[in-house]
Amino acid sequence: MSDVAVVTGGGSGIGRAIATKLASESIVILVDINPKSLADVEKELSSAGQKVFGLVGDVSLRETHKGARALAEEKGTLTSWVNCAGLTHGAPLHDFPNDPTFLDEIMAINQVGTFWGCAEAVASFITGKVKGSVVNISSVHARRAARDHAVYEMTKGAIDALTRNVASTYGPYGIRANAVAPGAVMTPALKEFLVKHGSKHREALEVLTPLKRLADPSEIAEVVSFLLSSKASYVSGQSLAVEGGWLASLGFGDLDPDLAKKYELKSENGLPL
Repeated sequence: MSDVAVVTGGGSGIGRAIATKLASESIVILVDINPKSLADVEKELSSAGQKVFGLVGDVSLRETHKGARALAEEKGTLTSWVNCAGLTHGAPLHDFPNDPTFLDEIMAINQVGTFWGCAEAVASFITGKVKGSVVNISSVHARRAARDHAVYEMTKGAIDALTRNVASTYGPYGIRANAVAPGAVMTPALKEFLVKHGSKHREALEVLTPLKRLADPSEIAEVVSFLLSSKASYVSGQSLAVEGGWLASLGFGDLDPDLAKKYELKSENGLPL
């Protein structure tokens, strides 16, 4: 039977890029709450000859993951599961809004949704005695703090902890679990934010990153694909940062003046002249 991968949040951004990458080798079950974006991705990949099936659902509900698992098992052998669906809203703790979209919704989608995804994935692997693999999408925010991101960072830290638990508990049965922690990625959501708040925010992100640019979603997808593959057969329980060297830096963006001149970059921040 054909290998099947489930990708939540597959209707846009990083999830869409992951689904596109995996569809070249596996049947892909796309899960997203947005029916239009889900249909667009399904149509695009299907027209390219890929076997893709969409499932509209809220990942905070276990039934959504049960449905994804059932559809995957119907189409072939579930071997890979990617928990990518997520969102964030920023707010200061000292003046936190009494609004469920700033707490309950983020926790339900990021944290609870990832939990149910892992639960259904490993249940399917165990039932079929499949040496499957899970990849959870974490964030650099799981390791570093930024103002007004307390809830988001709490959920991403929980995802890293959950990943370690799955890897430790189910490793003896050949099941692997890893996380990918992206930095700044040019997704539709980030594009919308930058349009709203101005180019200075993009420049700030680029200055903080040693590679001096934002990531393309496809670059995250490549790492996810590797972790799911047999090439990463001895990698488990890890949270792999894909962030252009952000976490390795002390945050200073200045360059050697002579090298900056040679490469036609601004010495104060490393951006192009």
